[in-house]
Amino acid sequence: METVYHNIQLISFPLTFVYGLFFLLDPAPKDMFRNHVLARRLFGATLIIWATHIAITWSLGGELEDPVAKVSVNLSRFYIFGSLLEIAFSALVDNRFPIVRKTRDRLVLWGALMTVMALNILFVPAPVQKYVVIAAALYYAYEVYAILHRYYRVYANMKRDMDNYYSENVSNFTRWMLLSSHGLGIIGFSGIGLAFAPTLGLLIYMVAGILFFTYMSYSLYRYTLSVGHIKEIMLSAESEAEDKEQTEEQRLPVGEDAHPAFVALERKVDEWIEDRGYTAPELTIQQLAVELGTNRTYLSDYVNSKYSLSFRSWIAQLRIDYSKRLLVGSSALSINTIAEMTGYSYNNFITVFTRMNRISPSQWRKNYGQG
Repeated sequence: METVYHNIQLISFPLTFVYGLFFLLDPAPKDMFRNHVLARRLFGATLIIWATHIAITWSLGGELEDPVAKVSVNLSRFYIFGSLLEIAFSALVDNRFPIVRKTRDRLVLWGALMTVMALNILFVPAPVQKYVVIAAALYYAYEVYAILHRYYRVYANMKRDMDNYYSENVSNFTRWMLLSSHGLGIIGFSGIGLAFAPTLGLLIYMVAGILFFTYMSYSLYRYTLSVGHIKEIMLSAESEAEDKEQTEEQRLPVGEDAHPAFVALERKVDEWIEDRGYTAPELTIQQLAVELGTNRTYLSDYVNSKYSLSFRSWIAQLRIDYSKRLLVGSSALSINTIAEMTGYSYNNFITVFTRMNRISPSQWRKNYGQG
């Protein structure tokens, strides 16, 4: 078993090191956000840190013999790895995320943790050492939970912004980060037990780590190629922040006591719906705001408050309602033609229609069509 673990380390080190070196040195596109560039560099540095630890362990002939020292090193390794990845992922979806300060703070905390572990090994009586390690493991478990909680919150905000900006579902560009965070959570929590595990547990952990790093590296590379969708939202988010105070100050009442400006916007939106403006493909709320002569923030608030829907869900509802009328009243039109008329590609139309109605467009036509 020791030989197999030794050989897996021999494979893992160059692979992880090459992945890290690529993201650390690869020149990012010039128009990329600063946070995105820094996140790529941090991701690369994290993989190199991991690879360096593997190389040191391999050169020493395996894990440390002293159980307290072994667990302490593993916990500190898992902590810094998870912390830096959380920072990198958060910066990828939030251009205002303080990546430099967060990285510095985590490194200081990691140094403090390493110092406590070292003092525990050197000066604390042997019978007490294990309790210090258990306390460190519990703290690490809390940190894993906190890391995931913070990242899920950042990701949820990004998902909300995407749904309130695009008429199409573009969250597939960031879904890999959500899947990676799930994997990070599994590896993080399992790492608590594996830090105390024999060689077999660490072997399984090492193999899972190779697959995990490969998936993340490939996904981050693809994300960089399609980052324009995210960049557009980030730019709009920054301009939205500038509009937010003014919008909050001028938030207009709705309903019977509606402000004349709200009534005017409502009339424009109704006319736009009547003209079937929602059928324009790849529509964004920024485009609609310009067309209606308002700002994105106010229009988003209008849609969210009046319809209790995100922009994407609102547009989808308008398009699908229109498609139902076409399916029932225009039997000569093919499903593909109806998809194009509603602003969707064929595959997206089938997906959205089926998700919203629990049956396919053709089945809807069969059930509700005339004749």
